[in-house]
Amino acid sequence: MIEFIEIFNYVAKVARPAHVKVAIADSMADTFQEIGLDSLDGLVMLMYFDDLYGIDDAVSKEWAPTSVQELHDLVMANKTKEPVSMEEIVEACK
Repeated sequence: MIEFIEIFNYVAKVARPAHVKVAIADSMADTFQEIGLDSLDGLVMLMYFDDLYGIDDAVSKEWAPTSVQELHDLVMANKTKEPVSMEEIVEACK
């Protein structure tokens, strides 16, 4: 099983503009602000998480997570599927 923080860090890397330093979360308690994610980064990341976990975008647009743990809790409470491999995640994030 893939750790959520590993998925989070991959999605954060894909969501950020190419010229911006990649933010890496070291723990589930890390806040988006602490690792340098802004509101646009968060919005793009939510779109990827919607696709990866089968979450209706009408549901996630009401979310305002501020940490990796908050995002995890929201995703887990609303998911209809779950990625099974990093290859699946990479493919979905193309």
